[in-house]
Amino acid sequence: MKSAGKRKRRRKPETDDEQEDLPATVIEEKQKRRRPDVIARRVANADTAVSVVKTTLNSFCKEEGKALSWESVLRDMNKAVLEAYVLANIHVVRLRQASLPIEPLNQNFFHRCMTAVSSGIRESQDCEQLKQSVALYNEWRASDVSRANIEYVARGWQQNAAKMMATNATNAINLNFYRRFHKFLKRKYGFNGRQAYATLKSILDPKYKEEDPIVIEWRARIPRKHDGKLDCKPHPLTLTYMFLSDIEERNQVNKTTPDYVEIRSFSLLPYKRGFECSHFKVCKTGLRALLKRARVDVPYEGAGWNEVADNWWRVFFHIDKFETANRKFDGEIVTDGKSVSIVMRKPKRESVTSELNAKDYDVVWGLDPGRTDLFVATNQYGEKIKCSSREFYDHARYKKRNQKIKIWQENRPAVLEVIRNMPTKKTAQLERLKEYVKFMIPRMDLLLKFAMVKPFRKLKLRSYIFAQKKLRELCLKLTAQGGRRTIVGFGDWSNQDIGGLIKKCPAGPVKPLERMLRKYCRVESIDEFRTSKLHNDCHRSLDHQYSKRKCRDGKERTLKVHGVLHCKNNGCHGMTVNRDVNASKNMLLLLQLKMRGEDRPPAFCRASTQEEEQQVSTSAVS
Repeated sequence: MKSAGKRKRRRKPETDDEQEDLPATVIEEKQKRRRPDVIARRVANADTAVSVVKTTLNSFCKEEGKALSWESVLRDMNKAVLEAYVLANIHVVRLRQASLPIEPLNQNFFHRCMTAVSSGIRESQDCEQLKQSVALYNEWRASDVSRANIEYVARGWQQNAAKMMATNATNAINLNFYRRFHKFLKRKYGFNGRQAYATLKSILDPKYKEEDPIVIEWRARIPRKHDGKLDCKPHPLTLTYMFLSDIEERNQVNKTTPDYVEIRSFSLLPYKRGFECSHFKVCKTGLRALLKRARVDVPYEGAGWNEVADNWWRVFFHIDKFETANRKFDGEIVTDGKSVSIVMRKPKRESVTSELNAKDYDVVWGLDPGRTDLFVATNQYGEKIKCSSREFYDHARYKKRNQKIKIWQENRPAVLEVIRNMPTKKTAQLERLKEYVKFMIPRMDLLLKFAMVKPFRKLKLRSYIFAQKKLRELCLKLTAQGGRRTIVGFGDWSNQDIGGLIKKCPAGPVKPLERMLRKYCRVESIDEFRTSKLHNDCHRSLDHQYSKRKCRDGKERTLKVHGVLHCKNNGCHGMTVNRDVNASKNMLLLLQLKMRGEDRPPAFCRASTQEEEQQVSTSAVS
């Protein structure tokens, strides 16, 4: 007879080769079990859309909800996320220095990091390499500093935070990879911008056939799929680590060189943004954890809790206040303790796109999102409306917010001293990360408490409110004459290069402006190809203007002026134009042609499009 205390040994799962030998019916039975909430969400996504209502947490909570331990949970979650990001960076740097493979940076990885920095390592579940990184981090970490209390919040709160951390890490690695690669090629081989970009494009080209030794060398280092395209699943941290190490080595070698400007470094993985309170997602599991933290007697987690979770939401929060006949609460909120975003569900609208008819619109605008300005728009009457980035952020009170934060810091000498003397965390060296951990951890509670006590979150919410107000003012200004009979040709520019490799941030909230403008009038997306390079009168290429400027190193150089272009065509009499105004006029022209059902002028067409049109016309003639 077997002893009662002996555990039943788990059966080892079959490998792929063993599963191929099984019958199809057996394989179907062994399919991965799907979570009921995931299935329900996919079913809901089929016929409903998600919308968000943003308000203050005080107006959303009833008196019972205000009494919950929001500040305690948010303080512990901020500390856990802050330390988990530091541990993740230490782990990645340690593995790269030892030339060891990096495990997938998914939700499970970051959840283990959060658990390790709060309650300790889980011997049965964590890998050996992560255990070594945690041991190294605990060796550096001050033992007298309290850890985050994850009582009841390990499920729900930490799981959602770990998922967001994994998403942030993936985006930070993949979106910045090409730009960092481009700068590395310029430094290593002395290329100018165009040469480095052409080399980078050849390295990433799936059908490269030339024999450039530099291109061939780097193509061998990049993971690819079977069709030759870049494979982003094996995260390119190996090359990113090389780029960062090269920057630090150059800065160290030229440290004593006079007039040398240090190259700006970066971190392999993102960190928590400062010490301010972050936004955290609260689902029904997170609500149960919040109630348990407040010692409220709730049903056990599982089917029993899922059946009554909606009732508990309505006990503590004003759900009915924000629901309408079509908009229903989806059981999720995102909050930082001051503002709250309430996730709602509403039926999907059938997208009915009517044909463009010039008779249906009284005012036609061509709108060009700019690099330095938020946008410049021109209508058929020659009227212009523009909004600079300086104007937008000034009206959104960003400048006043920064000034107020600066005053708060200056009034707290202890906090100001810590901020000014904080060692860098953007490094590929464990020694410098050790300096950061030993300095930051003993002062972490001071900075987190300062960010929670002072109304940083109130300032953030106020800036959001004034930003939305400014966007509404701009939409009303564009539709002041025609109202609903206004149509806007909105440029599809997203601050991405022509090859689609390097993407930068736009000068302002371009996409939010487009979404809000669609509520006031009809918006048509216009391809911006060559709209900034061709003169709106003659459709000839424009030349750049140059001027002498004093650079940061004190030297005077002749530099290109971005906002001014010059037309050398004789018919235009040497006209000089503003880049964004000229582009908005071209947008207006392309929209008017689209409304009349005419094709784009050949000068605004890509080479592939022109070839296709020629082939179609040739086949029609034959």
